[in-house]
Amino acid sequence: MSQASSPRAREIEHARDLAVRVRTNRLFAILMAFQFAATVIGALIIAPNTWAGAESSIHVHVIAAITIGGALAALPITLTFIAPGWYGTQHVVGVAQVLFGSLFIHITGGRIEAHFHLFGSLAFIAFYRDWRTLVAPTLVIAIDHFARGIFWPESVFGVIAAAPWRALEHAGWVIFEDVFLGYSCVVSSRSARAIAEHEAELESKNAEIERQVDQRTEHLADALISLENEIEDRRRIESQLVQAQKLESIGQLAAGIAHEINTPAQYVGDNVRFVRDEFVGLLSIVDAYATQLDENGPAMSWDERRSAIEAKLGEVDYDFLRSEIPSALEQSLEGIERISHIVIAMKDFSHPGSSTKEAADLNKAIRSTVTVCSNRWKYAADLEFDLADAIPDTPCLLGEFNQVILNLVVNAADAIETKNQGQEKKGRIVVSTRLDGEFVEVRVADDGGGIPESIRERVFDPFFTTKEVGKGTGQGLAISRSVIVEKHGGTLDLLVEEGVGTTFVIRLPLAKQGERVAA
Repeated sequence: MSQASSPRAREIEHARDLAVRVRTNRLFAILMAFQFAATVIGALIIAPNTWAGAESSIHVHVIAAITIGGALAALPITLTFIAPGWYGTQHVVGVAQVLFGSLFIHITGGRIEAHFHLFGSLAFIAFYRDWRTLVAPTLVIAIDHFARGIFWPESVFGVIAAAPWRALEHAGWVIFEDVFLGYSCVVSSRSARAIAEHEAELESKNAEIERQVDQRTEHLADALISLENEIEDRRRIESQLVQAQKLESIGQLAAGIAHEINTPAQYVGDNVRFVRDEFVGLLSIVDAYATQLDENGPAMSWDERRSAIEAKLGEVDYDFLRSEIPSALEQSLEGIERISHIVIAMKDFSHPGSSTKEAADLNKAIRSTVTVCSNRWKYAADLEFDLADAIPDTPCLLGEFNQVILNLVVNAADAIETKNQGQEKKGRIVVSTRLDGEFVEVRVADDGGGIPESIRERVFDPFFTTKEVGKGTGQGLAISRSVIVEKHGGTLDLLVEEGVGTTFVIRLPLAKQGERVAA
């Protein structure tokens, strides 16, 4: 697994990984004790004694449950107490857990229900959120079924002679589950890593804000403040306004992003549960075939065998399963792809701040920002892109440029929503880019009715807003102009056709200040 970039983020990530490992190890310690007790009790219930003529003795299954089961439980439980945070403990636990499944299968005489313990065990092992922990248990399962399928098939499949492909089929289903569990572990790990990065960044920003507040308090204690200190205070206040605007945006976006991710996640879960439930029907068909092909079974004609299989196919509605299960899996993949798209857009949008400009793909940044804030505009308007292909990478402060685009798109959606209030229709937002000499021009246009002429000159003033109390601070456009004009040497202009709509025009130079674009 790749690690978080900053030392503090790595420290947070490692601490959380350790906490997950310790917590999961302790849960498995309880599970191991329970499984040991269940194995012994099960063996005593199924076959407590074996008979040799008139004499009886303890059944070998009871002895196996006590000795082998005790050994399988003892080592993991011991490690979870003496080394709960050791990385190797989770691998020992994983192997012991699937070996318990093999013991269950043996004691029950290869019953199909006992095999479910292995699949459930893999899901439990995925609680570690580390795909590597699944590798050893998977190998143990495959080797165990292959070896016992050849030398002792009755203990694993419940038959005296089993086809070699049965072990391969079982391994295939185990790998099928591993793919989804492994992917889930990777996604979970990435999410935890991103959270650690954001938490470390937030701690850093909080420390910086506290430091700045302390400095300002010291300055206010002085009787006289020089002009240089006043300029520094102004810059510091502007920085705090930018931070406040970002925090405001994060708060507004959080609910929307949660909704955007929850919707596909919900139908992915529904589809997976559907496949899980209907898989039992598919297994019953396989069992029907196996029963009819069993040479040791009751003597039946081929017509009778075919009729029995056809009856089973009709009973489980095979045609329905054949058509619906692939569709459910395809929908699940689409949902996962949608979630991945949102996560990638969030990663691009939350570009770490930098004090120097770096060349960036503005079209990509615009698309990512629009995706992140889609829950703010998609109910009010249809958004269209008209992005020029020939735009070169442009030097900019990418994080602050993203914030400007976010402000303009959200303002456009708010304007359309206000205009169409009480009407069941959507407006239109167009985001376009084009190359204009030594400048890149970005336009955000809406059909929200425009801005009255009487207030147009004030829209870029700090704290000026036409929104109702609680819906805006009036900082967005002021900060946006400051970012574009003062930090990028560009322009931010307003074009209004009253009653029709508003267009904000951003112009960014292709060369940094003091440089020219290469011919």
